[in-house]
Amino acid sequence: MTESTRRTEIMEAVERLLARGGLNAVTMRAVAAEADVSLRLVQYYGSTKDELLSATLDRLADKSVERWRARTRRQGDESPLEVIKGFYDEALPTDRASQDFHRVGVCMEGLALTGTDMAGQAYQRHLGGVEDHLSGVLESGGLSATAARRLALEVMALAHGVGTLVMTGQLSETDAQTLIKNYLERLGPQLSP
Repeated sequence: MTESTRRTEIMEAVERLLARGGLNAVTMRAVAAEADVSLRLVQYYGSTKDELLSATLDRLADKSVERWRARTRRQGDESPLEVIKGFYDEALPTDRASQDFHRVGVCMEGLALTGTDMAGQAYQRHLGGVEDHLSGVLESGGLSATAARRLALEVMALAHGVGTLVMTGQLSETDAQTLIKNYLERLGPQLSP
């Protein structure tokens, strides 16, 4: 088995543990058992839990951003409003992959709030990357750099909040989609040339 394949298996094991049981479920021994590999092999790919979490978040973030971009490309319209719509389609926890990603994100958010460890820094990098991409799209759509950044943060905050409300059962998926649709309708005129 190639090194890349083995590393992927270990990262997938971390993802599954996080999705099922949160941060407390992730131990080096639990990852080894979940991946069906030796503890020594897990330690080779991440000498600490923090390193494993950081690498896993980076991997999940890349997958999520690629899914987001793929949704936008399929729509064939890369206007700022469609990019934001694609972002919400990806960010709202409406399928297994987006639910798992949201759950992992909330776990990492806790690390980012409580310290400066690698996993928390990885989450901050992910948020910064999303903000930069959204800001860039909005700026290319005619908004000033300041307005684009503010709107990107607003879009991200709404997605996070609504996602958490859906995951905790406070908001149904249908109500969340209606809320986002209404927001996009109000936002549309601001983004029109």
